Amino acid sequence: MLSTLALAAAIQLPAQAQELVPGTRYDPDIPTLEEVAGHGFREVVTPPDDVIRYIEALAAAAPERTRLIQYAESWEGRPLVVLVIGSAERMARLDEVKAGIARLADPRRLSDEEAEALLAELPVVTALMHSIHGDEISPSGAAMAEAYHLLAATGDPDVDLILSESLVLIDPLENPDGRNRFVYQNSVAQARWPDEARVSAEHDPPWPGGRGNHYLFDLNRDLFIQSQVETRGKVDVFLEFRPHIVADLHEMGGDATYFFPPTAPPSNPWFGERQVALMDVFGEAIAARFDARGFAYFNRDVYDLFYPGYVDMWPMGYGALGMTYEQAGSGGLRLRQSDDDLLTYGDGVLHHFTAGIETALTAARNRDRILRDYLAYLREGIALGERGPAEIVLHSAHDPGMAERLALMLVENGIEVFRAAGPVTADDRTLPAASSFIVPLDQPAHRLIHNLLDAHVPMEEEFVQRQIERRANRQPDEIYDLTAWSQPLLWDVEAIETAATGARGAALTASDAAARPEVAGDAGGVESADPLPEALVGYLVPWGTNGAAAVAEALREGLRVRAAGAEFTLDGRRFGVGTAILRSAENGPDLRHRLAGIAARHRAEVVPIDDAYVREGMSLGSRYVRALREPRVLLVYDAPGGSYSVGWTRYVLERRYGQRATAVRASSLGRARLSDYDVVVFPSGNYGSAVGEGMLDRLRAWMRDGGTLITMAESSRWASRAGLLATDTERRGGRAEGDDPPEPETPEQPIEYLDAISPADESPEGVPGAILRTLLDTEHWLAAGTDGEIGVLVTGSRVFRPVTLDEGTNVGRYADLEDLVLSGIVWEESRPQLASKAFLIHQPVGRGQLVAFAEDPNYRAYTEATQLLFMNAVLLGPGR
Repeated sequence: MLSTLALAAAIQLPAQAQELVPGTRYDPDIPTLEEVAGHGFREVVTPPDDVIRYIEALAAAAPERTRLIQYAESWEGRPLVVLVIGSAERMARLDEVKAGIARLADPRRLSDEEAEALLAELPVVTALMHSIHGDEISPSGAAMAEAYHLLAATGDPDVDLILSESLVLIDPLENPDGRNRFVYQNSVAQARWPDEARVSAEHDPPWPGGRGNHYLFDLNRDLFIQSQVETRGKVDVFLEFRPHIVADLHEMGGDATYFFPPTAPPSNPWFGERQVALMDVFGEAIAARFDARGFAYFNRDVYDLFYPGYVDMWPMGYGALGMTYEQAGSGGLRLRQSDDDLLTYGDGVLHHFTAGIETALTAARNRDRILRDYLAYLREGIALGERGPAEIVLHSAHDPGMAERLALMLVENGIEVFRAAGPVTADDRTLPAASSFIVPLDQPAHRLIHNLLDAHVPMEEEFVQRQIERRANRQPDEIYDLTAWSQPLLWDVEAIETAATGARGAALTASDAAARPEVAGDAGGVESADPLPEALVGYLVPWGTNGAAAVAEALREGLRVRAAGAEFTLDGRRFGVGTAILRSAENGPDLRHRLAGIAARHRAEVVPIDDAYVREGMSLGSRYVRALREPRVLLVYDAPGGSYSVGWTRYVLERRYGQRATAVRASSLGRARLSDYDVVVFPSGNYGSAVGEGMLDRLRAWMRDGGTLITMAESSRWASRAGLLATDTERRGGRAEGDDPPEPETPEQPIEYLDAISPADESPEGVPGAILRTLLDTEHWLAAGTDGEIGVLVTGSRVFRPVTLDEGTNVGRYADLEDLVLSGIVWEESRPQLASKAFLIHQPVGRGQLVAFAEDPNYRAYTEATQLLFMNAVLLGPGR
């Protein structure tokens, strides 16, 4: 007979698991983390491989109540998984349940009776997402504990209710590559005993830290653009299971406590009132649980509900309730907080576990209300589309490929988009079918469509006014992220609201979107393509987003390509600056086959020509035509470059445009032989500490010999300070940086208080992420593929004076004051100083040049128009 102690051991877990929910009994047939990985949930920062191994072990131990789905593989080859947990009865018919969830998610063909039947039987779907930032370590520990608790707890009425009323999706690790980097760096720096000091090496990881993924992206800002493989798979899961509740578990600064909603203002106007009201239900439930366990927390502060690109905010576009949970981060096993309290990794795991389980329980308790609110939200969106404008037409006359790419991005977000079947009448114009795509507004994604395509999404006026008052007193604003993200403005595509056009053709499909090269890989999803017609002279590729990508691959594959340096008209068609020319005589008999495959992969237009006799504009054999070759690119990597900018730049080069680049650490730049490279790119950062006078002289000499130096945002400011760029940045009021501030005047009348307390030497008023109208010189090769006007995403307080005519060309400048702001918030004090200032500068240096961007042209990989300008510098710059 077993002793009492032995019997307890047989039905209960070791102490680590007992601490999750005191008094809970656990099934010994469900493995503990200690049995799989050798440590408890709260003891060790589990490496990513062991996180997945443990989730796999849980799925294997309870196959009747789980479904393990690998939804992606990271850039570095690590699996990303979601564990679906439900009752055995529901999991046995999971496909049938998913079909019902899909029917509820599109109520256009759903009668009231059918809807009621679905509401009565369907589970609420709760998605618990963890550690999207790799150095936010406790959420993954909590994920493993949540999954264990839901599968192993016996006789627990809360768990029984969760399983009977819901499906729970647990994503244990949204960023395995970042976590792997953190765990490695942290373990290398660990002392014999966990160090509590914030300045210790284990709390101070080297650049770039573990926050980003392989390409150093903040994956929590990637949801609608889906540039990263991790995000594409995650959105596929969201579209497959249509979760009604999404909680994304994070960490914040180490001196905080715990945050859960309700959120701070502002709220996005395209989110539903029911969703926002439901936050209070979850907030009260989690607060009660935290109060009972003695955990400190806060709400309605810092974290808002405005930007739609977060993991928790994207599902709100489809009627779900999304919530962010933030735990004070220990950055290791132990951290001494500034008030001398001790914060441990185990504390974070327990707090997140408690919030996660309470979220699933609250969703189960409110299943009927949540599903009804969800259905009402979708029906309201469809009704709005039936009452207002019926469609949005996406159109680009100068770059049809850009319009198609934007349409395909919407499809990746689950939005219905149609090709035009014929000419489209919209905005009192007739638009060609080939460059037009139709987005119907009477669909469940109605509000998400507006959130992504509207020129401006407004903040509450009361909130904005409070920010104006705070800034007047030199207090930081409370804006958490961008105030503008309109994709048509950033892609230079028209989005025209219109009545029904009657021109809908074939629907774009997910497979269309998946075939793009940056999604499908080097093969681009195209195995073969019909050869192009035979052409006596050769082929023209009009320059644009697809044309530039096709040229990059053609150069990489050894084809001989030339580029037009001026406009010309051939056979009645106008071709712009940058148009690629591939001559048959220079490329061999297989040109039409090779070029056909490249064009198909990139959806690039190719125009065969049998006659090169130009009657208007540049001749195809003139001095304005330049031979291109695959540029040899050096990308400056590592500190002091900003990790996001470095990652965005590398991604745009390698993945978006397929351009090879050698990443050289800034500290090793002096060892690089610059003559081996045609282009050197400095991502945003202040390189004063890494580039001394000797290196500056080498860069000048290299440019004089034909090199192209590209700077952006803070590296352009550095180039100005270092004497490379022949212009200055400005301080507030228009004074050049470095000039002495003006002497204070003796007032002859009573002072203006706010003027009197303002510092004499300040940076310009910062722009909190807005889109400014920017005018381009279309005769300049840097503006190739544009129509002369784009939207530029501006952040921060950089203001560059235009270069003078003897120093270079202001290829891009911000518009005049009255036309400056396209979208978002730009403070009144900022507008006059930004108007007509330089955005894109071309400065000749001997046979080479410096190309400087005032902002980061590759921001988050969704500023497509400025990305094209960046690639113009890379592909067209060498040799000029």
